[in-house]
Amino acid sequence: MKGSGRARESGQAYTEYALMLIFIALFVSSVLAVTGLDVSLTMCRVVVALNSTQQCGHYFQDDFANLSGWNIISGAWQAANGFLTGGPNEGRIFHNLSQSDYTINLKDVTLNQGNGYGVFFRASNTSAVNGYSFQYDPGYGSGGSFIMRKWVNGNELAPFAAVPAPAGFNWNQPNRQIQVVVKGNTFTAYVDGKKMVSGSDSTYPSGGIGLRTWDGTTFRTDNLTVDPAP
Repeated sequence: MKGSGRARESGQAYTEYALMLIFIALFVSSVLAVTGLDVSLTMCRVVVALNSTQQCGHYFQDDFANLSGWNIISGAWQAANGFLTGGPNEGRIFHNLSQSDYTINLKDVTLNQGNGYGVFFRASNTSAVNGYSFQYDPGYGSGGSFIMRKWVNGNELAPFAAVPAPAGFNWNQPNRQIQVVVKGNTFTAYVDGKKMVSGSDSTYPSGGIGLRTWDGTTFRTDNLTVDPAP
Protein backbone atom coordinates (compact mmCIF):
# COMPACT_ATOMS: atom_id res chain seq x y z
CA MET A 1 0.00 0.00 0.00
CA LYS A 2 2.83 2.42 0.80
CA GLY A 3 4.46 1.72 -2.56
CA SER A 4 1.16 2.50 -4.30
CA GLY A 5 0.98 5.81 -2.44
CA ARG A 6 4.47 6.75 -3.54
CA ALA A 7 3.54 5.94 -7.15
CA ARG A 8 0.50 8.21 -6.92
CA GLU A 9 2.63 11.01 -5.46
CA SER A 10 5.19 10.55 -8.23
CA GLY A 11 2.49 10.65 -10.89
CA GLN A 12 0.96 13.76 -9.36
CA ALA A 13 4.36 15.47 -9.25
CA TYR A 14 4.94 14.65 -12.94
CA THR A 15 1.53 16.07 -13.87
CA GLU A 16 2.20 19.26 -11.93
CA TYR A 17 5.61 19.56 -13.59
CA ALA A 18 4.08 19.11 -17.04
CA LEU A 19 1.38 21.69 -16.35
CA MET A 20 4.00 24.15 -15.14
CA LEU A 21 6.03 23.67 -18.36
CA ILE A 22 2.93 24.22 -20.48
CA PHE A 23 2.07 27.40 -18.56
CA ILE A 24 5.60 28.72 -19.04
CA ALA A 25 5.48 27.80 -22.73
CA LEU A 26 2.21 29.66 -23.24
CA PHE A 27 3.64 32.75 -21.55
CA VAL A 28 6.84 32.63 -23.63
CA SER A 29 4.84 32.05 -26.81
CA SER A 30 2.71 35.13 -26.15
CA VAL A 31 5.89 37.19 -25.81
CA LEU A 32 7.32 35.69 -29.01
CA ALA A 33 4.12 36.42 -30.91
CA VAL A 34 4.45 40.10 -30.07
CA THR A 35 8.03 40.15 -31.35
CA GLY A 36 7.16 38.20 -34.50
CA LEU A 37 9.36 35.22 -33.67
CA ASP A 38 8.55 31.59 -34.41
CA VAL A 39 5.84 30.58 -31.93
CA SER A 40 4.92 27.22 -33.48
CA LEU A 41 8.47 25.89 -33.34
CA THR A 42 8.79 26.99 -29.72
CA MET A 43 5.62 25.10 -28.81
CA CYS A 44 6.87 22.04 -30.66
CA ARG A 45 10.06 22.06 -28.62
CA VAL A 46 8.00 22.15 -25.43
CA VAL A 47 6.11 19.08 -26.64
CA VAL A 48 9.44 17.34 -27.23
CA ALA A 49 10.38 18.07 -23.63
CA LEU A 50 7.25 16.20 -22.55
CA ASN A 51 7.38 13.45 -25.18
CA SER A 52 10.76 12.41 -26.55
CA THR A 53 9.15 10.62 -29.51
CA GLN A 54 7.95 13.94 -30.96
CA GLN A 55 10.27 15.69 -33.43
CA CYS A 56 10.53 19.37 -34.33
CA GLY A 57 11.86 21.13 -37.38
CA HIS A 58 11.08 23.28 -40.37
CA TYR A 59 9.03 21.93 -43.23
CA PHE A 60 11.18 24.19 -45.39
CA GLN A 61 13.92 26.74 -44.77
CA ASP A 62 15.86 28.98 -47.15
CA ASP A 63 18.58 31.53 -46.42
CA PHE A 64 18.71 32.37 -50.15
CA ALA A 65 22.23 31.30 -50.91
CA ASN A 66 20.70 30.32 -54.26
CA LEU A 67 17.29 29.61 -55.80
CA SER A 68 17.66 25.87 -56.34
CA GLY A 69 14.62 25.12 -54.19
CA TRP A 70 12.25 27.32 -56.20
CA ASN A 71 10.29 27.13 -59.42
CA ILE A 72 10.46 30.52 -61.13
CA ILE A 73 7.35 31.04 -63.23
CA SER A 74 7.92 34.68 -64.19
CA GLY A 75 9.72 37.85 -63.21
CA ALA A 76 13.15 38.95 -62.07
CA TRP A 77 14.31 36.99 -58.99
CA GLN A 78 17.81 36.93 -57.60
CA ALA A 79 19.50 35.38 -54.56
CA ALA A 80 22.67 37.19 -53.54
CA ASN A 81 24.48 37.91 -50.28
CA GLY A 82 21.81 36.03 -48.33
CA PHE A 83 18.90 38.07 -49.70
CA LEU A 84 16.12 37.27 -52.13
CA THR A 85 15.13 40.19 -54.34
CA GLY A 86 12.10 40.34 -56.60
CA GLY A 87 10.68 42.75 -59.16
CA PRO A 88 9.97 44.97 -60.87
CA ASN A 89 6.87 43.93 -62.88
CA GLU A 90 4.82 40.75 -62.57
CA GLY A 91 6.74 37.91 -60.97
CA ARG A 92 5.87 34.56 -59.37
CA ILE A 93 8.06 32.00 -57.67
CA PHE A 94 6.98 28.78 -55.91
CA HIS A 95 8.14 25.96 -53.65
CA ASN A 96 6.08 22.78 -53.45
CA LEU A 97 4.84 21.40 -50.10
CA SER A 98 2.73 18.37 -49.24
CA GLN A 99 1.47 19.72 -45.90
CA SER A 100 -1.99 21.19 -45.43
CA ASP A 101 -1.38 23.37 -42.35
CA TYR A 102 1.73 25.44 -41.76
CA THR A 103 3.15 28.82 -40.80
CA ILE A 104 5.15 30.90 -43.29
CA ASN A 105 7.72 33.24 -41.75
CA LEU A 106 9.51 35.91 -43.78
CA LYS A 107 12.33 37.73 -42.02
CA ASP A 108 13.49 41.31 -42.60
CA VAL A 109 11.26 42.13 -45.56
CA THR A 110 11.62 45.51 -47.24
CA LEU A 111 9.29 46.93 -49.88
CA ASN A 112 11.66 49.24 -51.73
CA GLN A 113 9.10 50.65 -54.15
CA GLY A 114 5.79 49.88 -55.83
CA ASN A 115 2.32 48.70 -54.89
CA GLY A 116 3.17 45.67 -52.81
CA TYR A 117 3.99 41.96 -52.84
CA GLY A 118 2.17 38.72 -52.18
CA VAL A 119 2.75 35.48 -50.29
CA PHE A 120 1.13 32.41 -51.90
CA PHE A 121 -0.06 29.46 -49.82
CA ARG A 122 -1.76 26.16 -50.61
CA ALA A 123 -0.69 26.75 -54.19
CA SER A 124 -0.80 24.12 -56.94
CA ASN A 125 -0.63 24.03 -60.74
CA THR A 126 1.77 26.93 -60.49
CA SER A 127 1.90 27.77 -64.20
CA ALA A 128 -1.79 28.70 -63.89
CA VAL A 129 -1.96 28.82 -60.13
CA ASN A 130 -4.76 27.60 -57.92
CA GLY A 131 -4.49 28.61 -54.28
CA TYR A 132 -4.46 31.68 -52.07
CA SER A 133 -2.32 34.73 -51.44
CA PHE A 134 -1.82 37.23 -48.67
CA GLN A 135 -0.97 40.63 -50.13
CA TYR A 136 0.95 43.45 -48.47
CA ASP A 137 -0.75 46.01 -50.65
CA PRO A 138 -0.27 49.79 -50.33
CA GLY A 139 -2.02 50.20 -53.69
CA TYR A 140 -5.35 48.69 -52.58
CA GLY A 141 -7.88 51.22 -51.25
CA SER A 142 -7.26 54.82 -50.31
CA GLY A 143 -4.42 54.18 -47.88
CA GLY A 144 -3.47 50.59 -48.64
CA SER A 145 -4.78 47.33 -47.20
CA PHE A 146 -3.86 43.84 -46.10
CA ILE A 147 -5.85 41.41 -48.21
CA MET A 148 -6.46 37.71 -48.89
CA ARG A 149 -7.23 36.50 -52.42
CA LYS A 150 -8.22 33.18 -53.98
CA TRP A 151 -6.65 32.18 -57.30
CA VAL A 152 -8.42 30.02 -59.89
CA ASN A 153 -6.50 28.83 -62.97
CA GLY A 154 -4.06 31.74 -62.73
CA ASN A 155 -6.71 34.40 -62.16
CA GLU A 156 -6.90 36.35 -58.91
CA LEU A 157 -10.41 36.86 -57.58
CA ALA A 158 -11.73 39.76 -55.52
CA PRO A 159 -10.42 39.65 -51.95
CA PHE A 160 -12.32 37.42 -49.54
CA ALA A 161 -10.76 39.38 -46.68
CA ALA A 162 -9.45 42.97 -46.66
CA VAL A 163 -8.44 45.23 -43.77
CA PRO A 164 -7.30 48.85 -44.26
CA ALA A 165 -3.85 49.66 -42.92
CA PRO A 166 -3.61 51.59 -39.65
CA ALA A 167 -3.41 55.36 -40.05
CA GLY A 168 0.13 56.44 -40.89
CA PHE A 169 1.35 52.92 -41.60
CA ASN A 170 4.81 53.07 -43.20
CA TRP A 171 4.67 50.58 -46.06
CA ASN A 172 8.34 51.02 -46.92
CA GLN A 173 9.75 50.59 -43.44
CA PRO A 174 12.64 48.13 -43.64
CA ASN A 175 12.99 44.84 -41.80
CA ARG A 176 9.35 43.92 -41.39
CA GLN A 177 8.54 40.42 -40.15
CA ILE A 178 5.73 38.74 -42.11
CA GLN A 179 3.92 35.65 -40.86
CA VAL A 180 1.05 33.78 -42.51
CA VAL A 181 -0.66 31.04 -40.48
CA VAL A 182 -2.54 28.48 -42.58
CA LYS A 183 -4.73 26.20 -40.47
CA GLY A 184 -7.88 24.40 -41.53
CA ASN A 185 -10.05 26.80 -43.50
CA THR A 186 -8.76 29.90 -41.68
CA PHE A 187 -5.75 31.97 -42.72
CA THR A 188 -4.23 34.78 -40.66
CA ALA A 189 -1.47 37.24 -41.55
CA TYR A 190 0.71 39.11 -39.08
CA VAL A 191 3.07 42.03 -39.65
CA ASP A 192 5.73 42.54 -36.99
CA GLY A 193 3.76 40.23 -34.70
CA LYS A 194 0.48 42.14 -35.05
CA LYS A 195 -2.56 40.47 -36.57
CA MET A 196 -3.51 42.39 -39.70
CA VAL A 197 -6.07 40.27 -41.57
CA SER A 198 -7.82 36.91 -41.25
CA GLY A 199 -10.06 35.12 -43.73
CA SER A 200 -11.66 31.74 -44.38
CA ASP A 201 -12.13 29.54 -47.44
CA SER A 202 -12.28 25.78 -47.92
CA THR A 203 -11.64 25.39 -51.66
CA TYR A 204 -8.01 24.23 -51.50
CA PRO A 205 -7.01 21.79 -48.72
CA SER A 206 -3.24 21.70 -49.34
CA GLY A 207 -0.43 23.00 -51.52
CA GLY A 208 2.85 24.85 -51.62
CA ILE A 209 4.06 28.39 -51.02
CA GLY A 210 5.22 31.21 -53.24
CA LEU A 211 5.98 34.90 -53.60
CA ARG A 212 4.64 37.47 -56.01
CA THR A 213 5.46 40.96 -57.30
CA TRP A 214 3.48 43.22 -59.66
CA ASP A 215 3.68 46.62 -61.37
CA GLY A 216 6.77 48.56 -60.22
CA THR A 217 7.31 46.57 -57.04
CA THR A 218 10.80 45.71 -55.87
CA PHE A 219 11.33 44.05 -52.51
CA ARG A 220 13.78 41.85 -50.67
CA THR A 221 13.78 39.39 -47.77
CA ASP A 222 16.52 37.82 -45.70
CA ASN A 223 15.21 34.39 -44.69
CA LEU A 224 12.14 32.20 -45.06
CA THR A 225 10.90 29.26 -43.00
CA VAL A 226 7.79 27.11 -43.14
CA ASP A 227 6.95 25.55 -39.80
CA PRO A 228 4.12 23.55 -38.24
CA ALA A 229 0.95 25.54 -37.64
CA PRO A 230 0.35 26.41 -33.97
